[in-house]
Amino acid sequence: MSYPEYPHSKFPETICDLPNMQDATSTLRPIIDQYNEAWLNNDTDKMIELKEQYPNLMKSLFNAEKFNVLLDGVKATQKFFMEEVDTMVHTVAQNTVGINDMATGEDKRTNSYSALKTDYLTGVTIDTNVPIPRSAWDSNLTFTYSSDKISENDRVNIYFSSDSMLFAAKAFIIVKENTGAGNVVLKANKLPKSELTIREIEVVRKDG
Repeated sequence: MSYPEYPHSKFPETICDLPNMQDATSTLRPIIDQYNEAWLNNDTDKMIELKEQYPNLMKSLFNAEKFNVLLDGVKATQKFFMEEVDTMVHTVAQNTVGINDMATGEDKRTNSYSALKTDYLTGVTIDTNVPIPRSAWDSNLTFTYSSDKISENDRVNIYFSSDSMLFAAKAFIIVKENTGAGNVVLKANKLPKSELTIREIEVVRKDG
């Protein structure tokens, strides 16, 4: 990844390779004077000739090309810190402490889960005090509760209020399995004699 708006820099994909400069030696100084004189006279041919004849000449001259590489490198570094550092620090922190919510096999032995993953492993309450009127049961004596907080492979635990427990037990209500993402289905063997209240709906998630 590099930034196309800063074409003279490849950061942060690679470190910018800005060539080192050197002070002019006593033998090179006259050549620099010739180069500067050619520049003042707009003698580009002479400038090219001197650069080809003395390869070390440009190590003592600071020009637009070197400045653009330096400037683009600074801008790319600033952009990286402004837009990417938070993500990078987050990733480094996760890798350093071994956080991986999708760990499998032997990786589970040395892995840590995020707080969010831990919550779902132990059960997260997604709703409370949900009423089920007698009219809500369909002809097959099923009741469907829908929520986008339920994933396909979640285990959903239903806890009835104390006033509803007896009526739910007498109706032989069970939680159906494999009902897909977004819903949980209750199945009764007979129509409850009273409106029921679900005290708490809890989701347990083990696959991410």
